[in-house]
Amino acid sequence: EADVVVTCTAATAPLFDGTLVPEHATVVAMGSHTTDARETDDALARRATVAVESRDSAAREAGDVTLAIDSGALAGIEDTVTLAELVAGTARRREGAPALFVTTGMPWQDLVVASAVAREVLG
Repeated sequence: EADVVVTCTAATAPLFDGTLVPEHATVVAMGSHTTDARETDDALARRATVAVESRDSAAREAGDVTLAIDSGALAGIEDTVTLAELVAGTARRREGAPALFVTTGMPWQDLVVASAVAREVLG
């Protein structure tokens, strides 16, 4: 019973049965970046609190979200919560439900990491 599962693959179909994810677990799906590929299944999307960096980027790039919407596992993009909402306290993880964080990567995140590495290496 893992607490955290991280996927970072080029998979086009779900990697595991989402019904097996314990309710206390967090799944981070970061590998699929097209609307027709996914690492997680509808069962997980249906059960989980689905968090995204941005609803706009998820709608454009995250098959884990768009395919769940297409199948009806999620009613729409509004069924997701954003990291900003979670941090601000305007959204919460549903009690008794796993968390699914679908990340497509944001350019500002790359800049923050590159800046931190440069500061460490260059002083």
